[in-house]
Amino acid sequence: MGRILNLLNHIVTQRIIVKKNIIFLLVCILFVSSCENGPNSDQESENKYLLTSTYLKSMPAAAIQVIIGGFANGIVLNDKNDVDIYKIEYNTTDIAGDAIIASGAIIVPQGSNEYPILSYQHGSLHKQSDAPSEYDTGVEVTRLATGFAGGGYVVVVPDYLGYGSSSDYPHPYEHAKTLASTSFDMLQAAYEFIDENDIQISEKLFLTGYSEGGFATMALHKYIEDNSDIVVTMSAPASGAYNKTAFSLNVLQQDKNLSFLSNYMWVVDTYNWIYDINRRWDQIVNSTDAQTLNSVTNPKTFHEADISSNPSDLFLPNFINGIVAGSDTEFIGALADNDIYDWYPKYPITLYYGTLDDFVFPLNSTTAYDAIKANGGNITKKGFPLLNHSTLVPFYLYDVFNLFESLK
Repeated sequence: MGRILNLLNHIVTQRIIVKKNIIFLLVCILFVSSCENGPNSDQESENKYLLTSTYLKSMPAAAIQVIIGGFANGIVLNDKNDVDIYKIEYNTTDIAGDAIIASGAIIVPQGSNEYPILSYQHGSLHKQSDAPSEYDTGVEVTRLATGFAGGGYVVVVPDYLGYGSSSDYPHPYEHAKTLASTSFDMLQAAYEFIDENDIQISEKLFLTGYSEGGFATMALHKYIEDNSDIVVTMSAPASGAYNKTAFSLNVLQQDKNLSFLSNYMWVVDTYNWIYDINRRWDQIVNSTDAQTLNSVTNPKTFHEADISSNPSDLFLPNFINGIVAGSDTEFIGALADNDIYDWYPKYPITLYYGTLDDFVFPLNSTTAYDAIKANGGNITKKGFPLLNHSTLVPFYLYDVFNLFESLK
């Protein structure tokens, strides 16, 4: 009987030991698994740029066709897709190179094809509700960008700094470096979003944008080539102020009314603070207009400032002479730092502009074409006769859509 009891005790003991070993093994497995999926793991740290993505809404292909067709001279979408619109937030840097969270919109076709990516850089925005990630009533997002997406492109639309999630930060208006870097980082975040959501894409990448968006597109294209191995299938900047130096010299020497001077003061104000020039308005313009400009508390509303529209009346002679004669090295240096018309691109560019553009003078596009062509770049210009900054938009959109379709 004693032997039997001893045998039973031995069996029970061994089972307890085995059970403990199994439990210990399971704990180890769980511990290793939690470490692999913890905050320091590859899975958690895989995204360098993308922080959040939020579904906003969907739009049916039929509605997109009506919107884009009515806006852009009868575009007919060859590849008709319902689309989903998302807001994303991502890591980027501000003027000083410090970390900041920015945002933008991604518009994705619902089909199962491999779609090319199109980075669309928006033009000047004067209110927060027009930011792409708000997806409100802004023409460029609800019509242009969504039209491209409905036609079979994954469309990436950065807000830039100063809109969306970074709305508390002043928008660095017409500042090439930050327009380029925030657009590039948005593109990187978009690739991470695409990978996370198993969206099928081709290797094609298209870039375009109008006005400030044209300037941002040129800056982004250069930034891509300077900082990555990404191949640009076609870049199509439209009506951008690429030659800030020549444009400003032309503006300052005009003795007639110009419709855009109040908006141009936003550029002057931006460069004044970004480059630590820090001049008062009464050191730049006449005293009456200086008081008006001093009352502008939100730079996005410079276009509403009721100031002289003739440069010879608005600007102080000393300011004009300093730029024209080359003695004002501070402002001249700021302008030159934002010249993006004279460089050598490896990948093709098609420039769009209206020959009667009274807002961003055609010299910006013609000098860019001449300089890039002389540098050996693959560049084409499409100047539309008798069209100005506003009337060109539907013609540009129709032509660039068909250009991208031919390369798709």
